[in-house]
Amino acid sequence: MKGYFPLVKRFSRVDDVVRWRLCLGCGVCTEACRNGAIELVNVTADGIRPRVDAAKCAKCGDCVKVCPGIEITHERVWDGTIPELRLSWGPVLELWEGHSTDPEVRFAGSSGGVVTALALFALSADVAGAVLHTGSNADVPLENIAVVSKCRADLLRNAGSRYSPAALCAGLGQIGDASGRFLLVGKPCDIAAFQKYGVFNRRLQERVGLVISIFCAGTPSTKGTLCILDRLGVSHDKVRQLRYRGYGWPGSTTVMTNDPGQGIRQLSYEESWGGILSKHIQFRCRLCPDSTGEMADVSCGDPWYRSPEQGESGSSLIVVRTPKGREFLHRAIAENYVEARRLEPGALPDSQKALLRRRRELFGRLVALRTMRLPAPCFTGFSLFANWRKLPIINRCRSVLGMARRIIQRGWYRPQSLFDVRADSSANPRTSAGRAG
Repeated sequence: MKGYFPLVKRFSRVDDVVRWRLCLGCGVCTEACRNGAIELVNVTADGIRPRVDAAKCAKCGDCVKVCPGIEITHERVWDGTIPELRLSWGPVLELWEGHSTDPEVRFAGSSGGVVTALALFALSADVAGAVLHTGSNADVPLENIAVVSKCRADLLRNAGSRYSPAALCAGLGQIGDASGRFLLVGKPCDIAAFQKYGVFNRRLQERVGLVISIFCAGTPSTKGTLCILDRLGVSHDKVRQLRYRGYGWPGSTTVMTNDPGQGIRQLSYEESWGGILSKHIQFRCRLCPDSTGEMADVSCGDPWYRSPEQGESGSSLIVVRTPKGREFLHRAIAENYVEARRLEPGALPDSQKALLRRRRELFGRLVALRTMRLPAPCFTGFSLFANWRKLPIINRCRSVLGMARRIIQRGWYRPQSLFDVRADSSANPRTSAGRAG
């Protein structure tokens, strides 16, 4: 059987995906659209969403062919991978804990700066001439854009997590417009979107030298950031710079303002993520089969199997997923860009218990959607049923019934019409149209 739960009805355009809350906001549809009929709009309470100009639409369906929100196929290769991690974590060749050897990079990164260190190594070792990743818009600090970095200063300027909407794949055109090889750094859904788009643009796919994914527990809407600002008593138009993490591990959410009377305001990671942002995660993220970047060459997250030491600069959990990723990491360690030590397989599930729980509950959530005759995404190659069976029977029932209850209580059984109402006014005065960057 080709995946679980094919769509109740086949979507013909990405605005159908948006109406049924299955959009991830990755922006790949803007690249796939040959007529320029799609623009991206940041909807404050939902996320970045495509809006289709019906007059320009050729009804070719290319936008939904590349959409990871409705279908993801993972063709896994198991040669040499760790057997006990395959079911719930995908291909894992090696597991490491490490950090950047550059103190400034380590301090600026969200957890040890390994992703930034690997990007720096890629630039120096001619693996890539540039890095496509997400960064903050200097003109609109609450807005994320796709950024092309070619030097250490560029990478440091955009180091750290961005817990708000980011359409990385809307920047793929920047790769197409340039020469040379690129390093791609993104969330798991960005990587899935790029892989799907690569089927239509083989030349672009071949020019990406390496793919690095960051672990992701879901993308909060801009409303989550606004709630942080409300908690801190800061108006959005007074924000000069906003960092969600970094400058230590796990780091504080730090808001620098233009108001001399307010200066710098901070919230702890527990207060910002645990108390606010996690409550504003978009619907489709709750149906994610891959939170740890299974389709990347290397993926990185937090080593929560242990507690951070007082004043610790940070450390990263490093998951090597492909032979190319293994060779790259080993070279980065040998050339002193990264300092790392090998871990036992159990460190991964011990570090990401919440992500493991969501993976195991996902099959039940999809059952609830399908039973209620609602559109459900199709996932192939993620062993969802086998993971679900790992739960006690009562937890399996809860995964189905709990989802059904939320669907009814929150009105998810009805399609939404986002663009009949205000898209974004308070957080992001500019809408993000076309290709970000």
